[in-house]
Amino acid sequence: MEKDHPKTIMILLSIASVILTIWNIWFFCAQITIYESSIQAKVATYPEKIIPTFYGPGRTQQHKEHIILASFPLRVKDHIFQGQKGLFFPISNEDERPGSIQAIVFEITINSEDSSVYVRLKTVEPLHSRIPIPAETKGLIKLVVDHITPFDFVLMKIKKSTL
Repeated sequence: MEKDHPKTIMILLSIASVILTIWNIWFFCAQITIYESSIQAKVATYPEKIIPTFYGPGRTQQHKEHIILASFPLRVKDHIFQGQKGLFFPISNEDERPGSIQAIVFEITINSEDSSVYVRLKTVEPLHSRIPIPAETKGLIKLVVDHITPFDFVLMKIKKSTL
């Protein structure tokens, strides 16, 4: 007991308090993105458009624009809206996913006969993109549906497990 120094204990308690504080900030404030995945998606046969994007006086950059057709289950119809951001993951012939391309919803059609929601999205990517997407390329769309904290996510899982 005589060899124990309160300095060592105080340093360890301070480090533990800082770690616990950082973890609490993350747990209650961080944002987790919730996505809804499409049943299927493919690039339309329409030719890609080359469009200019203006970045200020005299500064433009050219971008490619593709149209993507996607279908979602009917249960997510209330979570899809125009202007919503999403990601398109093209699948190549080798069943690889080379990356994702940002897309924006611009048209929504609900078909209650086959319980689907059909969505048309536009992609806007740099002219010399590293991900080629020719017409009829199949893939997957993930739309950003919500942002929740880890705390809310844990509460949601607990509620689902008790039902």
